[in-house]
Amino acid sequence: MFSCLEYTAFLWKAKGRHGTHSPFAYWLVDVVARQKKVQTIDQSISFQTQKEKLFFAKLSSCLPTYPIKDLDDPGLKSDQQYIIRTDCTSFLHHINTHGLRSWHPETIFFISNFNTKPQQRTWLSIIQLSELHFSADCFYFGLLSPRPGQAKEHFYLKLS
Repeated sequence: MFSCLEYTAFLWKAKGRHGTHSPFAYWLVDVVARQKKVQTIDQSISFQTQKEKLFFAKLSSCLPTYPIKDLDDPGLKSDQQYIIRTDCTSFLHHINTHGLRSWHPETIFFISNFNTKPQQRTWLSIIQLSELHFSADCFYFGLLSPRPGQAKEHFYLKLS
């Protein structure tokens, strides 16, 4: 019952493609979320929900030059764009240890399982970081990116 109320509150705040004024957020809603053909992704990657898995597959097919990595992958290079899959706790620990300036400005962080009670406080502290100019709550997952050329803004995005 409570998650139904949370989802209804999310839908009240969330914007579709005509409610966003950020070109990157509009691209996520219009191009990525609305694509029909989706390439399959590596089956070893586990997801909490089917919506999370579907959007991740759509995002990776729209950005074929962005390698998919985990945050703790030792082969990450700071001069390359990635789609990095992680959770709130690991992301915050990494930022506190290494900082965010070492990432390419167009790297996209795909935050899984952020909407659980234990992770919500961590998520709220992450989206307040001044180095992150783009953050989006997509209810089932979160998206973050440094994007220094963009004004800092947080979005609630309807992606389905």
